[in-house]
Amino acid sequence: MRKLWLAVLMCVLAFGAIGFAAVPNPDTLIYATFAGWDTWDPAYAYDTASGEALYNTYEPLIGYVGGSVSEMRPLLATEVPSIANGLVKLDGAGGATVRFHIRQGVTFHNGDPLTAEDVVYSLRRLMISDITAGPGWILMSWILGSDTLAGLIDSLGQDAAYQKVIDSVYVPADDPKAVEIKAVYWYAYSLNTLCDNSWGMIYSKKFVIEHGGWPGTKDNWITFHDQNKENMALYNVECGTAQFKLEGAPDPVTGYTLTRYENYWDKTNAAKVKRVEIRYVEEWTTRKLMLVNGDADMADIPVQYKSQVEGTAGLRTLYGLPGGSNAGFNMNLYMVPEGNNYIGSGKLDGNGITPDFFQDVHVRRAFSYLFPYEKFIAQVMMNEALQATGVIPHFMTYFNPNQEGFTYDPEKAMAEFKLAWGGKVFEKGFRMSLTYNAGNVARQTGCDMLRDELQKLDARFLVESKGLPWANYLDDKTAGKLPFYYMGWVWDYPDEDNWVTPYYSSTGAFGGPASFSKLGALSTQLDSLIAQGRATSVPAERQAIYYELQKLGHDNALGVIVHEPTLRRWQRTWVGGWQYNPGWSNYNFKTIYKADGATPDLAELAMFTSMKVQEW
Repeated sequence: MRKLWLAVLMCVLAFGAIGFAAVPNPDTLIYATFAGWDTWDPAYAYDTASGEALYNTYEPLIGYVGGSVSEMRPLLATEVPSIANGLVKLDGAGGATVRFHIRQGVTFHNGDPLTAEDVVYSLRRLMISDITAGPGWILMSWILGSDTLAGLIDSLGQDAAYQKVIDSVYVPADDPKAVEIKAVYWYAYSLNTLCDNSWGMIYSKKFVIEHGGWPGTKDNWITFHDQNKENMALYNVECGTAQFKLEGAPDPVTGYTLTRYENYWDKTNAAKVKRVEIRYVEEWTTRKLMLVNGDADMADIPVQYKSQVEGTAGLRTLYGLPGGSNAGFNMNLYMVPEGNNYIGSGKLDGNGITPDFFQDVHVRRAFSYLFPYEKFIAQVMMNEALQATGVIPHFMTYFNPNQEGFTYDPEKAMAEFKLAWGGKVFEKGFRMSLTYNAGNVARQTGCDMLRDELQKLDARFLVESKGLPWANYLDDKTAGKLPFYYMGWVWDYPDEDNWVTPYYSSTGAFGGPASFSKLGALSTQLDSLIAQGRATSVPAERQAIYYELQKLGHDNALGVIVHEPTLRRWQRTWVGGWQYNPGWSNYNFKTIYKADGATPDLAELAMFTSMKVQEW
């Protein structure tokens, strides 16, 4: 158990402030942010903006206790399975059978009762859908023993693969109010993959089928595998069981509204406000004015501009929060050339780059040496971040503290460019786009910094810093079009596997679309080490494996992971009940209320010993 304490700094300053006679709209919470949702379908969504929407409208079987990522509590299940309570039975071959007793008296937002069959359907559908670079692998890796349905089909055949999915999750014959998972592997983190918004969310089978989703039968089942997001049954509708439900049609550009679900099964944990309005505002100064003027209760403010809002009466900031994330540039080893406007001419002729540009390790190393890490962390992150040395963050158990990282060194960068592609890069120059999600000022600034460094190094190294709407950004990433793009990762579950698999696996969320398979023998080695890391629970063995993966990542310059941020949140001082967990996709709106003299849930936040609270 971590020692519980909290460093709270309260500064009450006499700044000429906007006065509020009363808390405005006390039953409505307004949050101004910048990243629009990608989809509302839990079988497709794999980004934080969509995850935030889903976490507040859907529930999984189990969840975390407060801010912990290890202590669990029952949600749609009545107990957390364990070996001790007999609900986890190891099979002696590395796998297990896990039983969940399904809570009775729960209704979906359309009024239909939750049944064990809905749970079975939801988990089966996630695996059958198995979207490219989507969330399905999180469950499939331990339940089916394969990260992809396609891989299972290749090894077993289509009919046998389907049957394996069906046989892996079912209602046991002896209890129609229970669900069992028969898993090929049982890992220390298996239950974590079903917690909170780790994508094991449960929805109404009837509702999905009525909206054109998989009917739950074998007929034409393969047509529901890896669909386009707009064709998914829950693309812009929802039918969960959580404290909030979606009101009307959500808009990926302007936002959405949630209303309190009055028939929520746990009356002691009902939502505190009646409405939540999420408003997407790309321009940060507009978000700032909304917060300062009291038109928004919470807003995303770039940390580099925090001085512009500090000291504003009626504001509170919470900072020093562990992020459970890292961010930086990902490199694509084969850009799909068709319809690709990010690679110029598509040739190494001074007006573009070839689709395989980043397959040359000298190109990758040159970019790695050219980013001004210290400057970015000091001037953009305001030192509220650590420089990363690889994809496994400092706070993980098997982070290697002696792992060498890249440093800013233009001379080494130029030396690598001169070696790249047999000297052709230096001879011809190149043109391409660096991309980021529009509205994310830190990532925009990072792209701008790298663009400027390339221009200073050689005037023929021409790049455009380009912002894209979040949904389009994700689409082009998944389609394999983006050459070099700034994006972050937030863990799905607290294990090293959830860092190396997305980044380095040939089928990972980043590694798959970035064609890491083009690395040949190195890709095979990475995949093998990832599998070995999952398979052992021996600490010394795991350490050796993850140290080796960190070394391979650096030696082969497999990405420019820039920083590991601590988080900062901004809200009006009338916002109360705010909680945090590094495993959540941003905000949990369910516990928040508005009132004079409101405070965050300081008792719940006490475990985050580095956190500070400042208000004016």
